[in-house]
Amino acid sequence: MPRFFFDVHDGVDIHDEVGRELADRAAVREEALSVAIKLLAAEASDSKETTLVLTVRDEAGETPLRIRLVSQIEER
Repeated sequence: MPRFFFDVHDGVDIHDEVGRELADRAAVREEALSVAIKLLAAEASDSKETTLVLTVRDEAGETPLRIRLVSQIEER
């Protein structure tokens, strides 16, 4: 199975050195969305506006997927 790496960009760049073995592009998309949503939820609790970018790399260094999530919390 091919290995994919999930790099996080949210003001600090974190490069995935381990990666995950995933069967196909659908599995990559599903895993990337799950990871991005969990990370955004954790960060959104600490600030009113958060932008998170998750870049997926394959073993060749190509980028088959990039997800950008933005959270804006307005309190009244």
